[in-house]
Amino acid sequence: MASLAELLGESPEQRDDDPFYARYGFKRNPFPAARTIIEELLYNQKTALDKFVSLVREVLSDDPQRRALGIQGGTGGGKTHFLRHCQYLMREFRQTTNRPFAVVEILAGSSSASNLVKEVLREADEAVKLSGEYDLLTALVRSCEDVRELDAIKQAELRNVLRLLFNASQANFVAPDRDGRMTFEPLRDLAKKWLGGAALSNTEKRHLGVFARLSSAAMMTRNMTEILAFSRKKGILFGVLLCLDEVETLFAGGYSSAKIQGYLQDLRYLFDEAVRGAEGYSLLLLAASTPQGALNLRNYNYPLFQRLSFEEGSRADLLPISDQAEVRGIADLYINYERTRAKLPSTKNWPDILTDEDLENAYHTATTIDRTLAPTQMRRVNQGQLLQALHQIVESKREDEVRPD
Repeated sequence: MASLAELLGESPEQRDDDPFYARYGFKRNPFPAARTIIEELLYNQKTALDKFVSLVREVLSDDPQRRALGIQGGTGGGKTHFLRHCQYLMREFRQTTNRPFAVVEILAGSSSASNLVKEVLREADEAVKLSGEYDLLTALVRSCEDVRELDAIKQAELRNVLRLLFNASQANFVAPDRDGRMTFEPLRDLAKKWLGGAALSNTEKRHLGVFARLSSAAMMTRNMTEILAFSRKKGILFGVLLCLDEVETLFAGGYSSAKIQGYLQDLRYLFDEAVRGAEGYSLLLLAASTPQGALNLRNYNYPLFQRLSFEEGSRADLLPISDQAEVRGIADLYINYERTRAKLPSTKNWPDILTDEDLENAYHTATTIDRTLAPTQMRRVNQGQLLQALHQIVESKREDEVRPD
């Protein structure tokens, strides 16, 4: 039976040595297809990026800080791309700093506030692994030399759970179950289920020493905040970069007004609770939305709209591609990136794969009318469609060359 590679007319050797691409210094089409994001790249968003960098500088201060930035742009205007680039920069930064951040991305219209908390805790585990620890709870417990250090935890049940985990990490620990199986690792996993709002059996609650389920996002947020604040004091985790994407979908997904209001209130509570006085953890929240989504947010919860910095003058407005010269600029960015990535040997300058006519065709393909913008800005170029158009132009050239006569 033929393999998929054979059915596609290629072999494993051909995939990375396509003669058409190699002629131009590539190993693949330099332009991503189907809205694929190359997070390392960002074109023509210096003002927005400067605002992000400025806020990162602020949340890196010695005292915990909370900051937010609203990112506004039309559909397909690069909002998700901008968020991914910021996440990429933060992940790169945390590799070389003693101030590690958990990096979290959430789609506003496809998640609950409870799931948001669980995702923050999951990504906190991933951030802690960079230091060689198994997860956040393990690192937290191991950072304590004495169980009395956990007296700083204000939530009584959380304090008891952490004390239990500390004791379970000691050599003389006696497991709370009859079979002696509930040692540190099973108890830690049980604690993570509880922190994530899962319903525990009566036996599991008895082993863990808790009486109630964390049945609301507010209760989960309080416990999460205590854990992150304590972890910051211990130098385990400095803070959280939380990217909330597609805010507009929250208002277009058929949710009831009560559910939308509940979600926004929980999000506001999570933001406010991150820092209380000099206590807490650093939180940088990036929220991306279309203009209509931002307007809906303003109408539903103006205090949160303000907190997320969606007001004019505070937010970051993403710039569209304005003319064909910028089409050349973004095309060159992706072409140079692919040539650097491909690392093909060459003794001469690579030929240009795109003509001026190609750039003009891609520009007109991607030009749309956005009636949500001011009349002077109604014509814009959708970056996602532009990259797709450039991708297709390159693929057409390749197909014309390899197609048998």
